[in-house]
Amino acid sequence: MKRLSLVLSLAFAVSAWAAIIIRNVTEWSVYAQQPPAVKVLGRDRGNPLYNVKLARAWWAVEDGLNVTYVEVTVPRCHRAVFDPVLNLTVGEALSARLEAVSLTGSYASQLSLNISLAGVRQVSVRNGVITQPSGSPVPVTGTASFRAEVLVGSGAPLGAEVARLETWLRLTVSGVQVSQKVVWIVRTPSAPPRVVLFYDGFESGSLEGWTRTTYTYAERKLYDVSVTELCYLSGRPPTPSTITDTTRPVAGSWLAWIGFRNQVQCEPVPEGRDYLRRSVPVPASIDGVEVRFVNVTFWWRLMTWDSANYDYVNLTLTVDATRYFFKQRYNPNPGNSYGPFRDTGWQRNSTLFAGLAGRTAMIEFLLRTSSDNLYRSWLYVDEVYFVVHFDCASGAVVLALGMLTDPLVSPFALGEEIGPQALPSSPSLEDAGANEDRGFCCGEEIVVDE
Repeated sequence: MKRLSLVLSLAFAVSAWAAIIIRNVTEWSVYAQQPPAVKVLGRDRGNPLYNVKLARAWWAVEDGLNVTYVEVTVPRCHRAVFDPVLNLTVGEALSARLEAVSLTGSYASQLSLNISLAGVRQVSVRNGVITQPSGSPVPVTGTASFRAEVLVGSGAPLGAEVARLETWLRLTVSGVQVSQKVVWIVRTPSAPPRVVLFYDGFESGSLEGWTRTTYTYAERKLYDVSVTELCYLSGRPPTPSTITDTTRPVAGSWLAWIGFRNQVQCEPVPEGRDYLRRSVPVPASIDGVEVRFVNVTFWWRLMTWDSANYDYVNLTLTVDATRYFFKQRYNPNPGNSYGPFRDTGWQRNSTLFAGLAGRTAMIEFLLRTSSDNLYRSWLYVDEVYFVVHFDCASGAVVLALGMLTDPLVSPFALGEEIGPQALPSSPSLEDAGANEDRGFCCGEEIVVDE
């Protein structure tokens, strides 16, 4: 009852200022009259499909005035845009501007923020300092929208309120100013958001969408395989000559199997290059939040009687003309140490990349077998992920021209032209030794750097 008395007493005030200042949604509803401006949460509230940002709004009556609260939750170290985050609807033509009063909060120094109205910058905050407290008045007829661009630094913890920016929306109606209080709250999520761009555990039973060679399969590998190596150099028999491959998928029932020739006892000649590759487009932003870091994860397992100078794997990520090697010319038998059977067991490679936003990345799993038919090798791959990581990160790999490149094995189709920058000139060691009794010419071993 005291609340109603206060409102009614204000209604009968003689001053035009007093009569207009109470035209906020809560008070004016007492008289069933339209206030000069109504604020409504904008449509850009954060898509729950991605869950990388969130916006909400509410109203509270404080000191007899209606205060609008706009709260945004954003990941750290990523520029997030809400457009529109708030809509301003007016009953008659007026001009509006936003004025910053104060910025408070335990982690205010971590906040940078731009707020615009109808495309006109109104307030700017840089690292906790209000650098632009107000903007030019904006004429509004009908509806105008607020846009917020937010960046929170690494010094703010997860699950915390970063800062509160107190502002006043100054409306000029028929020569009289109306003030409405708006408080902007910035928070961080309780856990870093992540978005899966691509996943394949090969459970579909096919390699659809992948580019592959003939001896690459999607296999339901729930069985053991007995393998006997019958093709070897005289005096260098394999040890043991027969093994049992007990490999099972990392998850599910299916995996990718590269380079295993079921129908032959020995590796075919000439040299084999069996591969599985896939291109994954990386967006520049997701739901208005910039993409900065992409985690690429996969599992692999190599079985071999051969050695690094002859059979090896290249596990790579290629963007434009630049290639990153998870493994380069790798075989657990180094140099010319062929003959002993080696099983790497399942290995997990997980690398965080920066600079992939707006580009297409190609992942490739390549098994190269020497141009003889000796000492078998085969490769398994499972659980391939591309995941956007929405949090601060250090040590991310930045793909740039001049990174590791391999003049020996192209990730592209054999014979395809890929440009001089992709394959810098250098002496080729690819077949050195392979045609000279597997490297034992003249008492020298040929070593390929790993």
